[in-house]
Amino acid sequence: MFNKLLPHICIDVAVIFVVLWILDRVNGAMQFLSRDVFKIPFLVFLILVIIESVILIVYQRRD
Repeated sequence: MFNKLLPHICIDVAVIFVVLWILDRVNGAMQFLSRDVFKIPFLVFLILVIIESVILIVYQRRD
């Protein structure tokens, strides 16, 4: 059961952080992510987690 739940949790957490990244870009005063060097690699990581999770969910549903 954990194998089926983990990708969904990863998607949820990644989407939350994508929203925080967007809010930080729109309103810099909020400073969710304060360092510029951290923002781009973190966004790339989040997008990869979402893609990986979707692929895993599709693969598991085929079985």
